[in-house]
Amino acid sequence: MNKKCPFCKTGFLERKTIKETYTYKGQRFEIEQPGEFCTLCDEGVLNANDLKSTEKQIRDFQAKIDGLLTSSEILKVRQKLKLSQKQAAEICGNDLNTFSRYERGEATPQRAISNLLIILNNHPELLLELMPSGHENRALC
Repeated sequence: MNKKCPFCKTGFLERKTIKETYTYKGQRFEIEQPGEFCTLCDEGVLNANDLKSTEKQIRDFQAKIDGLLTSSEILKVRQKLKLSQKQAAEICGNDLNTFSRYERGEATPQRAISNLLIILNNHPELLLELMPSGHENRALC
């Protein structure tokens, strides 16, 4: 059964993926956006899964434009430093869930956290100064 378009009330919604262009601070970015789109007016209805499928791409694009680390860059820095997510969260002053969300692209870190990770990536020896005493990974740096 076809659903009527809630916008034009004439067309029908069809499940498909379209190319969608986003503009952020004057920069353009194209993604593949799934959803239900009207056969006549081209308006779309996006459910939670449709939005989630593109959320990471959009956040990473915005982070890059803002000079912040992307989710994959955060993961690479943490792995390079041989830190668990819990240790990285402690160093950054976050809880484990928040840091995990940075790596999954569900949240964008504050500039201070991004800058700290950039510094640690470029100067891993400084990690020793930030690690709480008693952590077994202190000797890895």
